[in-house]
Amino acid sequence: MASSSSSTTITELEHIVLFNVHLSQVKVASVAILVFDYFLTFELEMKYIWSTKWSIPNLMFLFTRYLPFVESCVLFFRIFSSGLSTETCNQAYKVNALLILVGIIVAEIILSLRTWAVWGQNKVVGIGLVIFSFSAAIPAIPVIVLFSGTAKSPLSTFPWVFSSRGSRILSIEWILLMIYDGGLLTLMAVQALKSLTMDNETFFKAFFTSSKPGELLKPILKDGILYYFYLFVLSALNVVVIRAMPIDYLNLLTMLERVIHAILTCRVVLHIKDRTRTEAYHDSLDECYLSGSSMQFNESVVQRTGAEPEP
Repeated sequence: MASSSSSTTITELEHIVLFNVHLSQVKVASVAILVFDYFLTFELEMKYIWSTKWSIPNLMFLFTRYLPFVESCVLFFRIFSSGLSTETCNQAYKVNALLILVGIIVAEIILSLRTWAVWGQNKVVGIGLVIFSFSAAIPAIPVIVLFSGTAKSPLSTFPWVFSSRGSRILSIEWILLMIYDGGLLTLMAVQALKSLTMDNETFFKAFFTSSKPGELLKPILKDGILYYFYLFVLSALNVVVIRAMPIDYLNLLTMLERVIHAILTCRVVLHIKDRTRTEAYHDSLDECYLSGSSMQFNESVVQRTGAEPEP
């Protein structure tokens, strides 16, 4: 009997070790993507964030940009440190989960303000986004807390072998994100469809006091639709993995989605700033992110600075 029990324990241990190897590979690959994109966009960050005056939108950008690196450090500490107790692993896991939740919420605020700006600071859309965001964020908090409490090492015999087994309740987290990103995607798509019914001059005058910077809005809509679509599909894939695969693989795509979410959000900010090109346009865009303005660039500001947008 003792031999049979020992054999079962060793078999289970082999399974967990193999699972940890697979999971660690995906997470390391996710961090590699994060670092690679960081160097690709570092020049834009230096030009449009660090070289401009400090503002709340810039701070939100930096928070979204660098928090995944903090999460990666906590993650690597947990999966690569040897001799950690089960309690230490559990606490590190909870910290990482909460950091991911906070990071995604801040990134979604940036994306939501951007969507509201494209809708011309429409009050109905603004109120709807506020209600929509609270409806998605508030339930996510107890879900992540409950899930973190269920994620423990399954083998008391080997407390240093940590497996993030937990409840499939985690799928609710990604379903909420999928629904929210789907809503933002729909809002962007509606504006894109509206643009098809107008000639360019009429369409751009609806958002700008001058039709000259009209080239800015097209990439905003194009990138917005593509980015939200990517996030929606990735969240849907995450839900499928959580619901369909063995429970050991609940977190298989968590780090990957977190990284992609942060990357796309930061690229949204950097690409728009890159399109504006001038100080006057940067200040206007910052106000847009902060207050959800209708992206109406003040023509007098442009004339005062002598800055002319490129055709």
